[in-house]
Amino acid sequence: MKENPYREDKDEIRELLVQYQNLKAGRSNSYLDEDSFERIIDYYDDAEDIPMALEAAEFAIEQYAYSAVLKCKKADLLIASRRYHDALSTLEQAELLDSHDINLYILKTDAYLALDQQEKAVDLLENALSMFEGEERVELLFELADVYDDYEEFDKIFDCLRLILEQDPNNEEALYKICFWTDFTNRNEEGVKLHQQIIDEYPYNELAWFNLGASYQGFKLYEKSIDAY
Repeated sequence: MKENPYREDKDEIRELLVQYQNLKAGRSNSYLDEDSFERIIDYYDDAEDIPMALEAAEFAIEQYAYSAVLKCKKADLLIASRRYHDALSTLEQAELLDSHDINLYILKTDAYLALDQQEKAVDLLENALSMFEGEERVELLFELADVYDDYEEFDKIFDCLRLILEQDPNNEEALYKICFWTDFTNRNEEGVKLHQQIIDEYPYNELAWFNLGASYQGFKLYEKSIDAY
């Protein structure tokens, strides 16, 4: 009979918490690796016990002073505690250790937006785009689009979504979103060109055909719109 994986996981985290408490109290010479500390921090965070999660993060950083991942976790908790300047300071330390951790830029963006520093958030993300490729670059472009949405720079949302689709033509989230923003920004001509390019490469992309029809409809070219639909 196989053990229950959920039970095994509960037993593991319970043992990790005991080791952590003993280590913190100086009652044990046991060793916790960096991954174990991450699980402990996540456990308290999932339980919505931010003070305990933050305490665990700070203790973990004492053990692993050069861990950018642990510093990012601490910064995330500081943001949740509305200690935005402390979070940014912690993220600056993390950046010195690993400037290619995408979480660093997403967390900095969250802190800047909480401080109503939109320009800093935009500059940060735009500069970071050149450092990442593939899925991580797409993630940053979605993040940048959300920033522009918050501050009602609607044409720039369209630009971000277009860049995503130029890189990943079958990205469903971008295809769903750009249909709305094409109409909202009245950029139907660009919508037609973009979706024709996608269809030329992926002729069975149903969302691209739908968006092409919507763009033609924006031009009042109803016959072409019907053909696309």
